[in-house]
Amino acid sequence: MKRVLIENITDKMVLAKEVCGTSGSVLLAKGTLLTASMGHRLKNWGVQFVYVDGEEESTETGSVPAVSPEEVRKQLEDKFSRVIGNEIMKKIFAAAYNFKINRNT
Repeated sequence: MKRVLIENITDKMVLAKEVCGTSGSVLLAKGTLLTASMGHRLKNWGVQFVYVDGEEESTETGSVPAVSPEEVRKQLEDKFSRVIGNEIMKKIFAAAYNFKINRNT
């Protein structure tokens, strides 16, 4: 199994792990035969990488690019722009920000 960035998905790759959305729902099941167009759709859904069948590559080619905390904040502010005034959404924003920052370290 190897981790592949979404922009590197090619036709006929096979998912080794299911892909879940932010709500936890399964977007694509394990064993799904991928296409480049599915990669574009996954990118629109905010998925950065998937696990596919095959030999593990070096971490240099399979790693997720580092994103600065400022860029993470900007991306989340764009997504939360319509609801950030809500107190509960502020807490969700903070949790999402902390999750993304901790995941990149």
